[in-house]
Amino acid sequence: MEIDSANKKIFSQVIDFQKNMFENSYAVMCNIQEQSEQIFTKAIEKNPLVPNDTLKVCTYWMDLIKKNRKNYKSYVDTNFVKVKDMFKVNEPVSSAKENK
Repeated sequence: MEIDSANKKIFSQVIDFQKNMFENSYAVMCNIQEQSEQIFTKAIEKNPLVPNDTLKVCTYWMDLIKKNRKNYKSYVDTNFVKVKDMFKVNEPVSSAKENK
């Protein structure tokens, strides 16, 4: 079953909308996590009751979360491109020749 170009264009616009929504929510999530990290770091960094090993573990977890967040974003971006390519609208041959 072939999908016509009008439907492909609509699907492409839906994918663009979903990608935009993801980008916005991802940016909000990153800001919240970064602010939480700053508050947490300021609260425990100079606290004499928190052992150095605990601080190292917390730093390790914060770095791991950042790394996995970037990996997740990369994974989602890659798959948005794959989905978008599935619905790519091909230009008619005649209009491609007219542009040259």
